[in-house]
Amino acid sequence: MLTYLINVTDDMLALSLIIGMLLAFVDTCCRSSARLVVRLGLLAGFIAAALRAYFTNTRRIKDGWKVGTYGYGVSLGLLVLTLIALAVFAYFLLRKKDKSKMKTAASWVVSLCFALLMTALLYCSLPNVLVYPFKFDTGGNGVISSEFFLRLGGYLLGIVICALSCLGVYKLYYWSEVKGIRTVPFVTMCLGLILYGVFFFGKLMAVLTTRKIVDDIDLFNFAAKSNNMSHWYTYGLFILALITGTVFFIKSFTKKEPFSTNAQRRKLRAAWRSGRRYALLTAICFIAGILCSTLFVEMNKVVIREAPVEEPVIIKSADGEDRELQVPIEMVSDGHLHRFGYKTPEGNQVRFIIVLKQENTSNYGVGLDACEICGEAGYYENNNGQIVCKKCNVIMNRTTIGMKGGCNPIIIDYDMDENAITVPVSEMIKNQKIFKD
Repeated sequence: MLTYLINVTDDMLALSLIIGMLLAFVDTCCRSSARLVVRLGLLAGFIAAALRAYFTNTRRIKDGWKVGTYGYGVSLGLLVLTLIALAVFAYFLLRKKDKSKMKTAASWVVSLCFALLMTALLYCSLPNVLVYPFKFDTGGNGVISSEFFLRLGGYLLGIVICALSCLGVYKLYYWSEVKGIRTVPFVTMCLGLILYGVFFFGKLMAVLTTRKIVDDIDLFNFAAKSNNMSHWYTYGLFILALITGTVFFIKSFTKKEPFSTNAQRRKLRAAWRSGRRYALLTAICFIAGILCSTLFVEMNKVVIREAPVEEPVIIKSADGEDRELQVPIEMVSDGHLHRFGYKTPEGNQVRFIIVLKQENTSNYGVGLDACEICGEAGYYENNNGQIVCKKCNVIMNRTTIGMKGGCNPIIIDYDMDENAITVPVSEMIKNQKIFKD
C-alpha cells in the first residue's frame, strides 16, 4: 500500500501544485475565451500521457530513452517561454479592469503558453502513474486478494492527496486574486515555475550525463543530488503556496471592504472564510506530502533477512558418487522458509527452498531458489511470514509454490515420506546453469 502511495505522490504532487497555480491565474487574469485553451491543454496532456504509457509498456521502442528525454527538453523550453511571456505581459494581466486589446492579446499568449506547458508536463510525469494499476497483481493471487486491494488503496489515496493539493492551491490563489491580493500569488507562481524548471533540468541532465551526451562532472553531480532530493522541490512549492496563504490570512482579518447591507457584509466575510479553509487544506496536504516522503518511506523499507543456506544430508550411491539430497522433515516443519545448497562437481552452488504451505499439514512447497523471470535472485521471508521475490518484490502465493508459472520457484523432482524430503542430485546438476557465476 505504502509503495504506491509514495510513488504516486512522488510523481504527481509537485505538478499538482503547479497546475493549481496556473489555473487560478488564468481564471482570474485572462479572458474567458482564453481559459478554454488551457483546459484543452490539460486534456491533451492526459491523452499524450496515456498514449506514451501504452506504447512504452506494450511496444519495444528503439531508443526508447529518448521518448522521455525529449519531453524534458520541450518542457524546459516551454517553462522558459512561459516565464518570458509572464514577465512581458504582467503589467496588463494584473490590471483587473483593463479591457484593452493588449490585455486580450496577453491573455491569449499566456493561455497558449500555459496550455502547451501543461501538455508537456503531464506527458513527462503522468505515464508512470497510469501504468501502476497494471502492476498490482502479485504472484498469481489475482485481483480478488488483500494484496491487490491494499495496493489499489495506496494508489487511490495518492491520487486523492494530489487532487486535494491542486484544489487547495487553486482555490487559495483564486480567492487571493479575487480579493485584490495579486502580486504575492503572481510572484510565488513565477518562483514555483522556476523551481520546477530546475527540477526538470536535473531530470534531463541525469539522462544526458549518464549517457555521456553531456560530459560534465559538475552537471552529473548536480543531477544526482537533484534526483536524490526531489521531494525538496515539492516542499518548496508548498512553502510558496503557504506564503500566499499567510498573506491571505492576515488580509482577511485586517482588510476593510465597503458594504452597504448586512447581507453584502456576510457575503464578503464568506469569501474570506473560503480562502482560509483552502489555505488550511493546502497546509494539511503539505503535512501529508512530508509524511509520504519521510515517515512512510521509512515504514516501507524492506529489510531482507535471508534464511541461511543449510546443508542437506548427502546420500551416496554404491560407487561413492552423490546420489540424493535428504532434508529431515523436522528441519522444515516450523512454517518458515528454508534454503539449502549443493555444490556441483563443476563448482556451482545450486540452491533450493522448502517451505510448509499450511500449518498442521504435510503439504510442502519445494523448488529452486530461483524463478524463470528473475533468475537466481531467490526469495526471502518478510516479517509477515510471506515469501517474497528479492528482485521484483512479488509476494508468492504459498499454495502455488511447487507449481509452474509466474514468479514461482522453478519446480524440481523430489520424493517425500513421513521422515524426509529427498531431492535427486541430478536435479541440481541439470539446473546448475541458472546459478552459474
